[in-house]
Amino acid sequence: MNADPGLTLLLIVLQNAVLLVLTVGVFWAGVLVMRGFGKRKSFSLSPLGVRRPANGFRSGAVLGLAVGVGALAASFPLNALSAYVLETLGYRADRGAQQPLMRGVEALVSQDPVFAVPAVFLVVVVVGPAVEELVFRGAIFGGLYNLGRLATGRAGGEKRFTKMAAFVLSAALSSALFASLHLEPAIFPAIFVLAASLCWLLRRTGSLLPPFIAHATFNSFATTLLVLGGLGVLPSQA
Repeated sequence: MNADPGLTLLLIVLQNAVLLVLTVGVFWAGVLVMRGFGKRKSFSLSPLGVRRPANGFRSGAVLGLAVGVGALAASFPLNALSAYVLETLGYRADRGAQQPLMRGVEALVSQDPVFAVPAVFLVVVVVGPAVEELVFRGAIFGGLYNLGRLATGRAGGEKRFTKMAAFVLSAALSSALFASLHLEPAIFPAIFVLAASLCWLLRRTGSLLPPFIAHATFNSFATTLLVLGGLGVLPSQA
């Protein structure tokens, strides 16, 4: 039995809302705890990357766009290689876990394109990347990076090396988690590379804006194909 396409989109919005509330709530709870110990901590979300890029909005946006296009270009050979390896090892390389969502998007676009096209782009290209960047790059990667800096700093060593070690470890762990949650082995390498690039962007600019733009750029390609498939312009992508 196929799920209602509109309900599928609504569930995605609710999922993102829950993630947003939990992330901000945990962060603010931490601020309250620190204040209880006499620390002067602000409720500002700037430690999570909600701030102006260090190199300015325009430069940050251009860098984010370039990284998004680069990650998208890299995904084609990575996906092909991953599928080949999986099939050689006797595993399925299709995107079964995402088929219900893809079919739902195409069905919704087919039924009511005037509403569905802007709604799909808003949810998949804007809302989803914005929330995921706050959660996975701002909170998870940022938290792991700070813990890594603390641990490697206490272990001693040259400052530049400890920063690099903390970045590599935190980027690898958070990117592996992000890619795993997509539940598709065939696209794991491409999503991992995307996520690691987004971690680098955050460290480079100090802001979530460039990673968001890169993520939105990456998502926009597949979303456009699904929308065109739902409109009948292209063959179904699901």
